Amino acid sequence: MTPLGKLPAPEALTLRDVTVRRRRLWPYVDLGPVFLFMGISGVDHGREARLQRRFEQEYYPYLVTARPSRPLPPGRYTFSGLPEDANRRGWTVGPDELARTELSEEAHSAFEEWRQRGEGAVVPQRRED
Repeated sequence: MTPLGKLPAPEALTLRDVTVRRRRLWPYVDLGPVFLFMGISGVDHGREARLQRRFEQEYYPYLVTARPSRPLPPGRYTFSGLPEDANRRGWTVGPDELARTELSEEAHSAFEEWRQRGEGAVVPQRRED
């Protein structure tokens, strides 16, 4: 029995069947100046959201999928034991029990170095964001 207020430490697991693929991006064309030149003006209400989404797609081009060695309930996680950059955006575990994240160039290189060192044990921690 654990003392009051103390929770047992979560068990470590390993990330298996890791696949990394680079996202393909299509050229971004902003037609706003063309419409302005033709005399068609207006307010583009969704422009900021589109630009933010495009920035995230360009800055985080690597899509990583891994299978935890034991099932985790669906939700958002960080895995302590991974490089800090690899946990920056968090990992999403879906109903298919696969953990997914997006990595930047720096995070991808740190993650690959971590994998090559053979350090496989990570401890899942639930995120509340």
